[in-house]
Amino acid sequence: MMSAAASGRKVRAVKSAGLPAELSRAALLDLYERMVLLRRFESVAQTACRKGETPGFLHLYIGEEATAVGICAHLKPTDWITSTHRGHGHALAKGMSPNSLMAELFGKRDGCCGGRGGTMHLYDRSVGLFGTNGIVAAGISHAVGVGLSGRARGREDIGVAFFGDGATNHGGFHESLNFAGIQKAPAILVCENNLYATATPLASATLNTEIASKAASYGIPGIAVDGNDVIAVWEVMREATRRARSGEGPTLIEAKTYRTVGHHEGDPVTGTYRTQAEVDEWLKRDPVKLFRARLTDDFSVASTDELDAIDARIDAIVQTSLEFARNSPEPDPATSGLHVFAEPLNPPEALVQPVPGATQTQSWLDAVRDGIAEEMRRNPHLLYFGEGTGERGGTFAHTKNLYAEFGPQRMVDTPISEQGFTGAAIGASATGTRTIADLMFADFMFEAAGQIVLQASKLRYMSNGQMNAPVVIRVGSGAVRSAGPHHSGIYHTSWAHVPGLVVCMPATPADAKGLMKTALRASDPVIMLEPKALFATKGEVPAAEHFVPFGLARIAREGRDITIVSAGQLVHRSLEAAEKLAAEGIEAEVIDLRTIMPLDVGTVAASVTKTHRLLVVDEGWGAFGVGAELAQAMNELAFDELDAPVGRLHSEAQPHPLAPALERAMLVDTDKILAAVRSVLSGTAPTPKHWRHLGGRTAAPVASSPPVPVPSAPSQAASASPPPPAAAAPGGPGEPITMPFGDLTVSEGTIVGWLKAEGDKVKAGEIVAEIETDKAVVEIEAPIDGVLGPIEQAKGAVVPMGGRIGSVVPGGAA
Repeated sequence: MMSAAASGRKVRAVKSAGLPAELSRAALLDLYERMVLLRRFESVAQTACRKGETPGFLHLYIGEEATAVGICAHLKPTDWITSTHRGHGHALAKGMSPNSLMAELFGKRDGCCGGRGGTMHLYDRSVGLFGTNGIVAAGISHAVGVGLSGRARGREDIGVAFFGDGATNHGGFHESLNFAGIQKAPAILVCENNLYATATPLASATLNTEIASKAASYGIPGIAVDGNDVIAVWEVMREATRRARSGEGPTLIEAKTYRTVGHHEGDPVTGTYRTQAEVDEWLKRDPVKLFRARLTDDFSVASTDELDAIDARIDAIVQTSLEFARNSPEPDPATSGLHVFAEPLNPPEALVQPVPGATQTQSWLDAVRDGIAEEMRRNPHLLYFGEGTGERGGTFAHTKNLYAEFGPQRMVDTPISEQGFTGAAIGASATGTRTIADLMFADFMFEAAGQIVLQASKLRYMSNGQMNAPVVIRVGSGAVRSAGPHHSGIYHTSWAHVPGLVVCMPATPADAKGLMKTALRASDPVIMLEPKALFATKGEVPAAEHFVPFGLARIAREGRDITIVSAGQLVHRSLEAAEKLAAEGIEAEVIDLRTIMPLDVGTVAASVTKTHRLLVVDEGWGAFGVGAELAQAMNELAFDELDAPVGRLHSEAQPHPLAPALERAMLVDTDKILAAVRSVLSGTAPTPKHWRHLGGRTAAPVASSPPVPVPSAPSQAASASPPPPAAAAPGGPGEPITMPFGDLTVSEGTIVGWLKAEGDKVKAGEIVAEIETDKAVVEIEAPIDGVLGPIEQAKGAVVPMGGRIGSVVPGGAA
């Protein structure tokens, strides 16, 4: 337990020395009135909680009023604040109606969020309250995004984040400060250091207890202030606001303050982690009492009677809010499911029936890139956040040329801080500046999972429909050529399980472009999973503006004998299998789901009504997956139409190994689909391996055995792990020169030119040719010393990865 002396440490912080000239008598009385409102409101809420009138937790702000009031005194209604679980004071200081706030604490219909959010989830768009937040540090990045949003729209709006000392040990704090600093974001980050993170003393959580000094690590100003001195806070905030609005960037303010109540109602005030002596010392520095005394004694701007009148007026306001909350009706249970998704889900453009017209052959990456460029031209406030997606053009060359057209203010190169910039993208998107957050690989989404699942997906619901986060999370997904355990995942069912998220997984360049454009017009957060194995594929893309609606599957091939349902790269494997089955007289209908959430069970059921058999082919793991969902949906919608159990074919439930032979063993391929189809047709449905088969027992170890030959993988362009390249075709006696393997998603290149002629002597490692891929120009080296020749592929030839282009004869012998 900390002693009073230790916890009430010498405050090395700015204190007000006098009365700033800008603070008129009216302004001073307004500060006092707001502080009294915060104090009296919390006292009444505390009593109501102790009577059992308010459901859930209640974290009170008593003792910290000077900080919220001093900070918010400089903010406009168009500025936004983000807050914490202890956010009633921030909400009132920013202008929320006491009636609306109290009703929300009671969980009533007339609360600011209709009873959906409660004490830790308060939103009010009308006053610029982005939300109190039940997740520590979560709102800091939102405030950074708010600031960037205001700047992108040419406004002076700023974002202000309130957070506690506990948040400064969280990754969200550090990622957000760093991102805010490098972007010179118009944001102010306010740490209310009340010495404890729940019950953990600050000195037990970090060796550097001077939180303001942490700003230096990120090249931004940090200033500590006596958080119980409203005038000192007001002065510090005045300068921070000036900096933010003038384009000088963010400021970290550490307000040193103290809560004189428990962490939450029911938490002992003293006796566990605090002493009574410590609390008594801080009560002597009560911010309301100290300011009242200064107004009457030091500044002589008000009499005791005048302040008593303010107190009485505030008491009446708070009592009115209490009665308002008590009399407000309960929310209608029939409305419980509203505001999960936008209604309607699809933007109007996506629902217009397309008119067949001219098409052009495009690669996947070019098609999606064109779609993004079209939307960025249409919407000048559309931003793109990602690591290396600016001038470099992205890991997969998927943002190539966008930086040149739209510049660094819109194509924002971010640090490797997925949580920080995804949160900023949510904050920007929710306040008028739609943003794409590019997380590179689907595996990396888990670094930002809290922001996606707990913030973006819930924002519309928590705010009772006031706010939404139309952010697009873009990632390369799925297996591709031995990318290994941390770069091969797809995880679509994990995200589809979360209410409020749209999950897309296209299979063609046209659908990838169309779904991206729909996502950039929609009102919900969208997870855009683009299969890496398809990046090098090409297809016909409408030349006119093109949208694909969420929740509408595509009949990729019509058939009569069995329905195969898939998404992403396995649509192509399913089509290959269907062609082979057709040669046997079996006509399979292939359905491309296109989106996983919403899932088009209606199209699948209609197909099953025709074919009477169903096989689900999915790259994800089988347990709790797409196969299970569709199988049960058919039990509900088309049970009488089924002539056989539904079959499910999934990747094996294991991490992705590096070795091609091991990876091929776990993945779905054309041969496995053929076998599964025949199994369903015979009346025996294939099912994924399940732990449940073991009845809770541990599986017996598998005895080692000679390797089993694995069927060759299908076409290289869409295969996850192609077999090693075949030996070079006969073409000369020399050492072959080949198009090198070097990128997971590049499958071919075009010869730019030869730098040496046939018959020239070359040294090993000498550059002899250049090949251009979608990503870069690759220099081709001579493999050995010798003489070049013959040249087998001329300038302009398109060469597959691993393909032979010439040779070098050793020793110069012809």
